[in-house]
Amino acid sequence: MPLIQLEPHLFTSLPRHPDLQGDASTPDLREFIQATLLEAQPLLNQFPSTLKPDCKLRSSPPSKAKVKLSRGWRTLQSPQSPQEGPSPNKEYWVCRQSDHQDSDRLPGTVSLWEFHDGLRYNHAEHEMEYTPSVTSVKQLLMWNEPRQWDLNEPITVGNMNYKHFEVELNLIVHTFHPQALIRPRAFISWTMSATFASLHPAVQSSPGHGFITVQIPFYLTKPIIPGSQYEGLYAQIMDAVPQRAVFAYYASLEQVERVLSPTPPAPGPPASTDMNTPATNPERYLRWTMLTTSEAGGKIPKWVQRSWTLGGAPRAVVSDVGLFIRWTLKRREERRLEQDSQMGEG
Repeated sequence: MPLIQLEPHLFTSLPRHPDLQGDASTPDLREFIQATLLEAQPLLNQFPSTLKPDCKLRSSPPSKAKVKLSRGWRTLQSPQSPQEGPSPNKEYWVCRQSDHQDSDRLPGTVSLWEFHDGLRYNHAEHEMEYTPSVTSVKQLLMWNEPRQWDLNEPITVGNMNYKHFEVELNLIVHTFHPQALIRPRAFISWTMSATFASLHPAVQSSPGHGFITVQIPFYLTKPIIPGSQYEGLYAQIMDAVPQRAVFAYYASLEQVERVLSPTPPAPGPPASTDMNTPATNPERYLRWTMLTTSEAGGKIPKWVQRSWTLGGAPRAVVSDVGLFIRWTLKRREERRLEQDSQMGEG
C-alpha cells in the first residue's frame, strides 16, 4: 500500500511522535520520510510526461509564466484476498508545470528565495493567506526531530540529497460559496517539506537543486476504547471542524527546481551560468511542478470535480499559480515599503 495515494491512512500509520505511544510496528520519522521520497521521486519524474496534456497552455495572471496542464489516471495495485488476487484501483491525477523567471524585481515573476519563503516554510498557513477558500488551518502535530538531525547526514534517495525538513500534521478547512449549497470541506494532511541537491549535477548550468513538499491524507475515527492516545487529537479535530463539514481527502506533490531558460538563447556571447549572479539574470528559471489527486466527498459528482468548465480541480490548480504570484508581489511591495521607511528614519 503506497503512502502517496488518495485513500487516506489511519492515524496508526503515522510515524513515531512523542505525543503518540505507537508500538513495535510504528515507523520512525526518518524511515517514513525516506519511504515517502522513494515514492515521490518517480511520480515527479514520470507524471508530467505520462498524463495527457491539454491542447493549449493556460494563463494565470498576474503570473507571466504560462501553465502546462496535464490530466489522467494512475493505476494502483491493492491487495485483496488470496482467492481474488490483486485488483487495480484508479486515481485521477492533475499535473501542472510552469517556468518562472528567477527574479525578485520584475512584475509577474518570483525568485527562488520567495518560493522557499512562501511554499516551503509554513506551507499550510501561507496557503490560507493566498487561497480564498482556505478558511482555517490547525496544526495537530509537529515533528521537531528533523531540526536536530546532523545536516551532514541528509537522506539520500537516488541521485538526490534531501535535508532541512519541516514535518507536521494539519487540519485544513475549505469554505466555498454559496455556503448554503456547498458544505465546508475538512482535510487532515501530513505535510513534509525539504530541500534537495543533486549529488552529481549533469552540467554546471543545470545544478539540480530546489525543494519539495509532499502532502499525504489521513483520517481519524472516533476512539472506541476509553483512554485512547487519540482521544485528545479527536477532540481537537471536532472542536475545530465547522458544523456540516464534510471530511475530504487529497494527496499532492510540489517541486520547485532551478532549470535552464525555456527560451532559445539570444545571439551573441553565451550568458553566464554562475548561480551566484543576480536574481534578474534572464537565463535563470524556476520550474514549479504540482501533482494532485483529490476527492471532495459529499454530493459533488466526480465528473464535476474533474471538469475545467465547472471549476473543478484542473481549473483550481491553474488558478493557484496566479494566486500565489499575486500574494508574493504584495509581500514584495510590503517589504520594499518597510525598507524605504527604515531608510527614511535612518
